[in-house]
Amino acid sequence: MKSVIRIILFAGLFLISVLLLAPGMGFCHGSRPDPCNECGDLMLMDFGPLSSIISAEMVAATETLPEHCLVVGNIAPEIGFAVQLPTEWNERFYMAGGGGYAGRISYSGMNVGLGMGYATASTDTGHKASEEPLATFAYDQKPLGQQKEIDYSFRAVHDTVVMAKKLINAYYCEPPVYSYWVGCSTGGRQALMEAQRYPSDFDGIIAGAPVLDFSGTQMWGVWNAQAIEGDGRIRIDQLDTLADAVYSNCDGEDGLVDGLIDDPRNCTFDPDIDLPKCEDSSDPDCFTAAQREALKKIYGGVTTSSGELLFPGQPPGAEVFAPRSGWDGWVIREGTDGTPGSSNQLVYGETFMQYMAFIPDAGPDYNWRDYNFDEDPQKMIYSSILDAVNPDLSAFKCLGGKMIGYHGWADTALTPLMTVNYYEDVLGFMGDRETKEFYRLYMVPGMFHCRGGVGCDNVDWFTPLVNWVEKGKAPKAIIGAHIEDEDVTRTRPLCPYPKVAEYKGRGSIDDAANFKCVDPDDDDHGCWRCNKKRKWRWRSDDD
Repeated sequence: MKSVIRIILFAGLFLISVLLLAPGMGFCHGSRPDPCNECGDLMLMDFGPLSSIISAEMVAATETLPEHCLVVGNIAPEIGFAVQLPTEWNERFYMAGGGGYAGRISYSGMNVGLGMGYATASTDTGHKASEEPLATFAYDQKPLGQQKEIDYSFRAVHDTVVMAKKLINAYYCEPPVYSYWVGCSTGGRQALMEAQRYPSDFDGIIAGAPVLDFSGTQMWGVWNAQAIEGDGRIRIDQLDTLADAVYSNCDGEDGLVDGLIDDPRNCTFDPDIDLPKCEDSSDPDCFTAAQREALKKIYGGVTTSSGELLFPGQPPGAEVFAPRSGWDGWVIREGTDGTPGSSNQLVYGETFMQYMAFIPDAGPDYNWRDYNFDEDPQKMIYSSILDAVNPDLSAFKCLGGKMIGYHGWADTALTPLMTVNYYEDVLGFMGDRETKEFYRLYMVPGMFHCRGGVGCDNVDWFTPLVNWVEKGKAPKAIIGAHIEDEDVTRTRPLCPYPKVAEYKGRGSIDDAANFKCVDPDDDDHGCWRCNKKRKWRWRSDDD
């Protein structure tokens, strides 16, 4: 029965995509990048039987944005999109990714590209979060639930790309010379999905903190919530003590005590050894045996009852306050009265288990406490649709595509080990030299999810990508900055993985000029170890 359902779904998807790709009427052909048609005329053109233009209106220039034609439309069944077409166009296309379970058009992301003269686009991925929050849009008891899950997973982005390029060609009478994707989190997963499934869509891709193993990430959120429920609960007032212990053990591992952990895989932090112990769980300055056990589960990752690692854990380093702890909100949450609440990890994980993980869907009454890590992972059928884990990027490379990935080492929304593992997979599948000819990964010490934290999180990723695509200049070190109260307090080179920034031995440690990118020592991976299944596990004293 499941096979029949999937065949019907994908047959319908194929028909929809073929109809969408039908050539639009009214396109003219010219050589100048200035508009050759009026903005309002786009309403009169035929872009295929499944595409509808809802509005096409000129928007006057502001202090920050140029004059442009704003097109809003829909692709059947419910994929919403927006395209901005600047009057003074740089002959390039820029698409902005989404976040979380999407459901809204990212005008803020589009405006970044528009401000530089790009024609831009974004999609809500086939549903409206205001009407169908979190993963409720995918509930298979709704008439379009399964189609919307497919649209969210990959179809909406690609079909919006096709539609945006039709609109660009219609408005300027010529296609874009180069096309770029910029996204973080869900936008990072969308980036990798594009490179894997639709390698001709973009010439350059920025894939930030990608939730590439989507199903594993949501399972991880449920695992962490189960770990800290009851006696294992970790309170926010304990995070300062936890952060001090982690940084006391890990900050100097890279040879420099600077408030950053360059690579937490080198960290030897052990909750049972390095944390102060007590019997009273109300004391903020110590941890009970149950709390230490919960922390070991969070750091160690998702396992079966026999100890098989299913998904990597949280690297040490995000406990630090900047100004809030990286754990506050994502791993643990408290109300104003100190009572425990649902963390972001749990909220995202629970809704996934209810509406996306299984066939048939478990539904709104599903209790996350019932998830069985021995039996349920293999039941998550839709992982093959959602997860962007294919290491074969050869088609993207052969078409001349270039990609820059990045991830903060102190990310608590999405474990950075997931991205490192994937990049290692690509290196293994395609070869080290071959991979670095088109795809480079940058790990950012101390950065939280996409931005924030104690690290140098202010980075221009886009200019190096454009230079790589259009000038053939491969990126090396990219300078990041830490900004407080609008002042730059530190700069640091961010190195292409696996290289790390090493202090030269003199000069300010807050100046990037005093660091160089070097290869790490072969035995530098201390308490973390990678096995052949792309998983990481905590290394015990017996290893």
